[in-house]
Amino acid sequence: MIACPLPVTNELRDARSRLAALARLSLGHFPTPLVPMPRLQAELNESRPLWIKHDDYSGPGFGGNKVRKLEFELAAAQASGATDVLTTGGLRSNHCRITAALAASLRFRCHLVLNGEPPRSGEPEPASHGLYRAYGAQIHYVARGQDRAPALEALANELSRSGRRPHAIPLGASTPLGACGFTRAVFELQEQCATLGFTPGAIVHSTSSAGTQAGLAAGLRLAGWDRIRQIGVSADDGAATIGNEVRRILAGLESLLGMRPGALDSQPHVEDAFTGSGYGVASTEGNAAMSLLARCEGVVLDPVYTAKAMAGLIALRSGLPEGPVVFWHTGGQLALFEAQFDRFGL
Repeated sequence: MIACPLPVTNELRDARSRLAALARLSLGHFPTPLVPMPRLQAELNESRPLWIKHDDYSGPGFGGNKVRKLEFELAAAQASGATDVLTTGGLRSNHCRITAALAASLRFRCHLVLNGEPPRSGEPEPASHGLYRAYGAQIHYVARGQDRAPALEALANELSRSGRRPHAIPLGASTPLGACGFTRAVFELQEQCATLGFTPGAIVHSTSSAGTQAGLAAGLRLAGWDRIRQIGVSADDGAATIGNEVRRILAGLESLLGMRPGALDSQPHVEDAFTGSGYGVASTEGNAAMSLLARCEGVVLDPVYTAKAMAGLIALRSGLPEGPVVFWHTGGQLALFEAQFDRFGL
């Protein structure tokens, strides 16, 4: 069954035009595949079709959801005449890995502010961390997550004083501009669904720094798909914290797209019962979901984000609206791997 999109008002039509006019670099491999998961559906004895949107196939830096955001953020960096791109994250950060990869391809100097202990020479290190260095990023370490933003600002100021032109990208590129990548992605999904002959009843995805969730929420509104249930499954923080971040980014998107305040207002649906012991720590439910999807569909999830999101989908599916369910795979599988990069001269 194909549901008719809601009417598109002049305000939404104008916002679409402004979105299309924003500077964006074509850096990823889009559209990413949208494929059915029939064996998982049968294993779960689920009546509604289950689909997966493969943003883990988005390309550079081993793929993931950050490519869509960075297409906009790095276009802004180019337009400003930046010489250096700075961002922050953890030792296994997908965002930092993809930023470093894209910065290398665009000839930016890349600086990463990471929280954690530097891996010891001669010992295996997280795959993403080794790739930061392979892509030529300069790494700056801080002890705690709360130290990252002040260190990023201080580094940007230091580079400015030395005559460089830095462009700082906040954690996860979860800014109104970065979120435009996922606002745009909804139209990609809508076109794929039209070709395949269905409209989703629900979209389930991982959420943390809130940019993906806010961008999808805005896209659903602009595309006239307000009736589709969007569920972000938290990888770490509580529902109230992530919900506030979603609303903050949506308010910025309203301004960016020339919309009246409140035009994108929503009550974000964040599920925070699947975080396990916290960020970066695999959960029992997530591990089970990861094993199930690999066995049924040959699809690999990551323990930090997508395994927990799939655990949420499996547990919550009976309460979802009628219609097919789309699981948005945001990437991150390199969290499963470590390597001794210095053996290869990297």
